Amino acid sequence: MPRYVLPSVEPRHFINTYHSDFVRDPNLERSLVREAMQLREEAECGASTALVHRSRSPSPSLISSISFFPTLNTPERSLFEYYLLRLCPLTTPSSQLSSPFASMVAPLFTHSGQDLLVQSVLAFAARHRSIRDPSWARSAMRMKGNALTGLLRKIRSPDVTADVILDPQVPATMMFLCLYEIIDNGDYRWVFHLRASQDFMRKRRQLALPSSDNTGFGSLAAFAERYFAFQDVISRTACGNSPIFGLEYWQRPDHTEDIDAWMGCSPAMASVIFKITELSRTRNRDHMTQKEYQLQVEDLDRELAFVSSNITVVEAMDENVRRGVDLKKTSVQLYFHCLLRDADPSTPQVVHLVTKVLQSIHSLLQQGSAAGLLFPLFVAAVELDPLQDDEIFLHESLGTYLSGRQMVLEMLDAMVDSSLANIERTKAVILKVWRMRDLHTQRESPLFEMGDANDWNYFVTPYTQNLNLA
Repeated sequence: MPRYVLPSVEPRHFINTYHSDFVRDPNLERSLVREAMQLREEAECGASTALVHRSRSPSPSLISSISFFPTLNTPERSLFEYYLLRLCPLTTPSSQLSSPFASMVAPLFTHSGQDLLVQSVLAFAARHRSIRDPSWARSAMRMKGNALTGLLRKIRSPDVTADVILDPQVPATMMFLCLYEIIDNGDYRWVFHLRASQDFMRKRRQLALPSSDNTGFGSLAAFAERYFAFQDVISRTACGNSPIFGLEYWQRPDHTEDIDAWMGCSPAMASVIFKITELSRTRNRDHMTQKEYQLQVEDLDRELAFVSSNITVVEAMDENVRRGVDLKKTSVQLYFHCLLRDADPSTPQVVHLVTKVLQSIHSLLQQGSAAGLLFPLFVAAVELDPLQDDEIFLHESLGTYLSGRQMVLEMLDAMVDSSLANIERTKAVILKVWRMRDLHTQRESPLFEMGDANDWNYFVTPYTQNLNLA
């Protein structure tokens, strides 16, 4: 009588595998976006988990009228308060810090002639609000249409004047339309605004006086430019696309090593991230020798070790700020080793860094701080070893270890109401990477030939086109 050996069932096997995981999907991004939408719908019915006690942020008490915003009608005032009280606090790691999304945008609402910016801010707020309350969806689409129509009318006019190019509400409007697209579908559409902003800011620099971005509303344009530049540098870490904003942006003399509260790091750290991605992207295209490549890797390793993000006295008042800066640096070190030193989930240093990153994220979430955690969580999640994932985190109250995958999924769930990122889109990509790793563990499978690709470029890059990680 023949004997049948049943395969062992391990914790990693709770991830569903789809037909598209076995064949090349020509519409991969669309299928991942569709999966993300399903995850968002499922989250509406989900319960809070035991790992991270998610306390859904209470909706702020929306005041019926604000005397100093007389141009807004009642529904618009409600949305603007939602933006100021509910969304702006999500952009910084500490309640001690003022959000640039509030300090630089709110004053414009007291001035006439800012309809373009007003519509884009309200559209973004309505779209975010519609995730929990679908009754706002139609208003969000209408206001987005108004903002987009007005923006295109301004910048596509055959007689675009210097006044239009120097108008800070134009790049700011692009920024909020970009934010809208990120939380809406999180697909290629947010990149349109990224590309358009770079071209617009180039024209603006040709006309603007050197000091114009440091005074008045000019600082809003400078902030919008930094927003887009950081979106570019941090999101390219996954897909490895060519840069839209060049390295010269991060090496301007006026960029210091002071931490940017929204970025969670300094421009100097952003410069290092840029260099890591670029060295990986060009290592095979520039025909450099292995020795030349290794020398550049060592130089970058030293630069990463000594790069600093200075914390001000105000920022130092909150421990979460310092811990967030340390977390960003640790996650960049993990990214560096995987991308440039061809490390993989089984590499001891990767195992150590992944565990350190996940435990740090968990600690920050327990303190109610979720700003800037998406990149560290993504980098750690995609580098979990499916064969050694059962003892990542000790759950003190349960007295047992949890797997890294469970930890990641519960932390993603906790971030849904505490982040302006498209958590479901990121989650869909992470699940895809996990499924592909699981299939690869079946050694007898002829489906996988890694060739010259390292682990990151084989398992992560193909599934991260247009993924936003800021």
